[in-house]
Amino acid sequence: MAKRQDFASKIQKGKNTGPTCPQCGDTYQMVKVVRSVYSEEKGSWKYQTKNVKVCSCNQAEVYA
Repeated sequence: MAKRQDFASKIQKGKNTGPTCPQCGDTYQMVKVVRSVYSEEKGSWKYQTKNVKVCSCNQAEVYA
């Protein structure tokens, strides 16, 4: 019979996959950053979205 897999082992298995940071060695996590910008031309608010790679090096800059 196969060994039962629980949720904790699934997270550990997928934790270290993907590109790693050359400075700290952590794996990047993709985060979508949404900013609201006021358009002077049209007089309305617009949203700018950007996907950012986050690791322990730039975590304070992105989340601040």
